Amino acid sequence: MNLMAIISLVIFVGTYFFIAKEKIPKVFIALSSVILLVLFRVFDFEEIHNYIDWDTISFLFGIFLIVKVIEISGFFTYFSLKIIKKLNYDPVKIFLFFPILSWFLSGFVDSITVLTFLTPLTYTLCRLIKINFVPLIIAEVCLANIGGAGTLMGDPPNVILGSMFELGFTNFVTHNYIISLLSGIFALFIFYLNNRKELIESREKIDKKMLEEIKPEEAIEDRTLARYGLFGIIAVVLLLIFRDFIKKFFPISIGICSIFPALIVLTLQGSHNKLRNILKEIDIETLLFFTSLFVVVGSLEKTEIIRKFAFSLEGFSKSGFMMNTLLFWFSTSTSAFIDNVPEAITIGYLIKHISKFIPYRFTILIWAASLGLDMGGNFTPIGASANVVAYGFLESQGIKIGWKRWIKIMFLPNFIAVSVSYLLIMLKFWIGFY
Repeated sequence: MNLMAIISLVIFVGTYFFIAKEKIPKVFIALSSVILLVLFRVFDFEEIHNYIDWDTISFLFGIFLIVKVIEISGFFTYFSLKIIKKLNYDPVKIFLFFPILSWFLSGFVDSITVLTFLTPLTYTLCRLIKINFVPLIIAEVCLANIGGAGTLMGDPPNVILGSMFELGFTNFVTHNYIISLLSGIFALFIFYLNNRKELIESREKIDKKMLEEIKPEEAIEDRTLARYGLFGIIAVVLLLIFRDFIKKFFPISIGICSIFPALIVLTLQGSHNKLRNILKEIDIETLLFFTSLFVVVGSLEKTEIIRKFAFSLEGFSKSGFMMNTLLFWFSTSTSAFIDNVPEAITIGYLIKHISKFIPYRFTILIWAASLGLDMGGNFTPIGASANVVAYGFLESQGIKIGWKRWIKIMFLPNFIAVSVSYLLIMLKFWIGFY
């Protein structure tokens, strides 16, 4: 191993270490690592952009813009309150339906946004109907991360892997969505069994007369923005679905699929008072973090560390069952403690090299990795961004959950979900559907 390879590996490991410690904002850690790579001449400054997947970054940027428009309009809160009324404020129905809602929305809206509006709403609602909000919020987090595994736009690792291997929306839906659905059903069933007695007893304590006074329509702050935001998200999904057909006529990338609708929405409504500072309100830090991580992981690719590691697995990887098992459970276990974005980039490069000598189609490794990365983060409060959002909100309300309680509530449902996912991945490999 030459000096440049050693430097890039040390910086890569150091980046992971300091991100995991959570003492310093991770965006500053990642940016500092990029500067170190330039100072130690692993990269020339001019070549850095070659290792950044701008397609992924632009896709996330467009999604962030559109989702922020919908959020500002108040539509998310209105939609949730409307559902509560339809469920007749029944604790059992609410406990079952809200995680399902979290699962569904996270397939099309990033899980951070879903938990940002759903967590405080769930907290307030549970206090009104006098049920324990902690298991329900943790169930929503669990189902959000499982739901995000089902689509291309559901979680950042999927966007990264999809962009690296030119896989579209329909590819992820075809191969991951049913697995995500079945895994989510099993997880929710376990959550329900663990809380069934308390939920049934709480039915008698509800003051429905007071709850009937809630008017969902009042949550909509701007109907025009809601309409434009929904138009934007629907347009993104349609462009992703029909991208392969559109590519015959126009060079449309994954990034354009979200940027173009976002720009149309902002061109038509950008002068709106609530949207004038929208660029300040979206999660720019996350985009900078992801951009920097592409460079950090790219240093391992440039210095051929990943290629050499891939070739060391040549004999082992020729067994599809062994390689999928290793990749799935490695992704699942490590993503509980390490940010799954740099893992997705690293695994993506690894799969690219392995694909040159394995006797089966490499796409099965992508499905295994994406499911493991997305679902494994559930196990700890820091395993995924959605977890951090929900955990942080509860702490801001003076509720101290702690790792021990989180793991106690989350472990069994998520372990069952992960196990179901693994068995279905192995079934896909066995029948050759991948």
